[in-house]
Amino acid sequence: MTFREIFQSAGAVLHAYPIRFALVMMLILASMFYPTNLERDYQPLKNGHEITHVVAIEDYGRHLNSIVPLAIALVSRDVVGLKQILVVTVAGIVATHGPKRMLNDVTIQGTRLGQRPISPDSQHNTPSGHSALAASGAMIMLRRYSIWLGMLGLVVTFLTMYGRYMLDKHTVSATIAGTLIGGTIAVLFVTKRQH
Repeated sequence: MTFREIFQSAGAVLHAYPIRFALVMMLILASMFYPTNLERDYQPLKNGHEITHVVAIEDYGRHLNSIVPLAIALVSRDVVGLKQILVVTVAGIVATHGPKRMLNDVTIQGTRLGQRPISPDSQHNTPSGHSALAASGAMIMLRRYSIWLGMLGLVVTFLTMYGRYMLDKHTVSATIAGTLIGGTIAVLFVTKRQH
């Protein structure tokens, strides 16, 4: 499968499921533009840096969803899988970092979308890139390699979301937006492995 065919497969998915895609896009936009009241909903801070399992998720656990599909692709010499992982990675960076910068100074109902719970001067809250990366890794495992690995990857995704929330790095809506973006990108560009 060439890179061109990978992009064509994304078009085929969009063509086959336009209503589902539209609904997911509406959920992504709703979660990105949700005006979280940081003063009311995020005070006091969670101080997740003092909680051992939250720090373990942040430092180690969240990387599993990136490492496992890459390792499987390398060990099994899955060239198509490596190409798809590359496309998903680049598309995920564009799909998360673009909105983070565009929405950073947008204010809705008194909430600046770029403000993270940890500080009024913080930037680039939504969508969560960590959550997007975790979700895309889980969906790569689910769609390409194994339903069971994918299920474990989904657990890691939810733990990553929890860790980002507990560390006061993102609002809940930002982690939801990131997860939906990462998962959607993987669904678009990753196909089942042909044995």
